[in-house]
Amino acid sequence: MKKIMLGLCLLAALSSNAQEKYTPVIKQGSKLHYSAALHGQSFPCTFSLDSVSVNYVKVGWLVEGFGSGTWVMKTKSLESGSRGYWGQPTPGTQEDMADDQTVILFSKAQWDMLQKDKKLNFDQQTFTVKSPSEQQQLKLSGKPVDVFLLENPNGSTRIWLLNNAAFPVLLKIEGNTLGADLTINSVE
Repeated sequence: MKKIMLGLCLLAALSSNAQEKYTPVIKQGSKLHYSAALHGQSFPCTFSLDSVSVNYVKVGWLVEGFGSGTWVMKTKSLESGSRGYWGQPTPGTQEDMADDQTVILFSKAQWDMLQKDKKLNFDQQTFTVKSPSEQQQLKLSGKPVDVFLLENPNGSTRIWLLNNAAFPVLLKIEGNTLGADLTINSVE
């Protein structure tokens, strides 16, 4: 009987470990490596959190063969931004985001709405939390990542958002009608 109980306990422990979600560490200095797809072309790009404070985030970007630059989000953007920045970046420049825009990160207001209502407003659409199918599970290094899967009303656009109040990072977007689709490949 003891062997059966031990076996059941081990099985339960293994089962719970198999279900644990991976949460990559995001902080100042983190580099996020993505694959971007736009107009039938795929290309690698990297975003880095170069400077982070409560009211200021500077995101570096690099697209091999195109160039690099930075985007800056200030207090208003970080607090209540509800639109993504989807314009073509300009190499060698620092661009300040509009007060209602964010890039790679979601705002505190969006995060609060997500926690309270299981939905958020983004790019003039309401995205609702969905349970991912096995094929929709986002994985890094073979491990399922702790994300929210969000979907617009007609199901044509999906967002995978890191479950991290301090850094709610857009890890993947597919069906993006305003710009490139992005898929995270790694975080360092």
